[in-house]
Amino acid sequence: MNPADKVFHDIANDGVAGHEQHKDGPVDISVVLPFCNERDNLPELLDRLKHTLQTGGLSYELILVDDGSTDDGVAFLEEQARSDERIKVLVLSRNFGQHVAATAGIDAAGGSMVVWMDADLQERPEDIPRLVAKLREGFDVVYTRRNCRQAPRWRAALSYAFLAILNRMVGLGVSPDRGCMRMFSAKMAESMRDLREHNRFLNYLMPWAGFRSAEVEIETDPRRRGRTKYSWAGLVRLALTGVTSFSVAPLRISALCACATILACAVGVAWVLYRYFVHGIGVSGWASLIIAILVLHGVQFGVIAILGEYLGLVYTETKRRPLYFCSRMINLTRRGAMPHRIPAPEALENRGLSFSGEQVRIEAAAAVNNQSDRR
Repeated sequence: MNPADKVFHDIANDGVAGHEQHKDGPVDISVVLPFCNERDNLPELLDRLKHTLQTGGLSYELILVDDGSTDDGVAFLEEQARSDERIKVLVLSRNFGQHVAATAGIDAAGGSMVVWMDADLQERPEDIPRLVAKLREGFDVVYTRRNCRQAPRWRAALSYAFLAILNRMVGLGVSPDRGCMRMFSAKMAESMRDLREHNRFLNYLMPWAGFRSAEVEIETDPRRRGRTKYSWAGLVRLALTGVTSFSVAPLRISALCACATILACAVGVAWVLYRYFVHGIGVSGWASLIIAILVLHGVQFGVIAILGEYLGLVYTETKRRPLYFCSRMINLTRRGAMPHRIPAPEALENRGLSFSGEQVRIEAAAAVNNQSDRR
């Protein structure tokens, strides 16, 4: 028996983190699978996940989060869920993005261990036992590192270089080859539920949270069905979110550019004065003047754009809107973290509070603040 299979059998026999195995208790593993228009991949995905998890005798739940699909994937999952209560489906009200959809799945996860992976089958469900074995060594998070990229060489090289620069700016030590698939403990999942920022980039948010982590190298497969949901523009937006949410490096770079521009202007003025007073040569011509104006305006607009990005982040966060809305839940009754939910007036009255109107809103906000303080 290989080490990964042995760990599976140990969990099945002994439980995880002291949890007893029973029907209504916590499951061993929650697998979170955000998806959008992956109907063709869902049957194989479910079969491979069931086979991998049942081989080790683990209790599990599969939480599939529909992020605004337009195909009949939800109908297929609903049919599967009728005969298997371990298949749970969250249908979001619209497309909120991969990382928000993953957050919704983590909010609903009740397992002692949580796996987050894509539903496109490029990451193999058969690698889950290796992640379990590594997590059992005392780690709270086990990331995956891809040993190759299933993309054209030029695109893979460009993506690697871009991610390397971003990671250097953020300073969290994230490998450019890190995959989406990862496993983490219930403690880490609870920490993620406390982080409700809207500009979410879980690839940086999890390392920022800390906790003891490790990496496992995996092989990835080419996408056989469907197509990627990330365009180049989407990838750039995601990268900008990652940088601006975790680093002020762009602001510092803009400050350096402003200093360099001022220095260049000072050198140019000194050169003009030197030629005029020493050699008696005046500098004429509209070309140099227009170039100088364009350079200065370009730097100014660049700095304003960077400031606008950060101001936009502040504006988005201060609205404090919910991260997502669920239009349907299948085989799933619990809701995850909702730290900003305002109690209904009836709930306040049940606690002996008989206010109305503005007083209700004030008391509700105070109740939420008290709840946050206790947490």
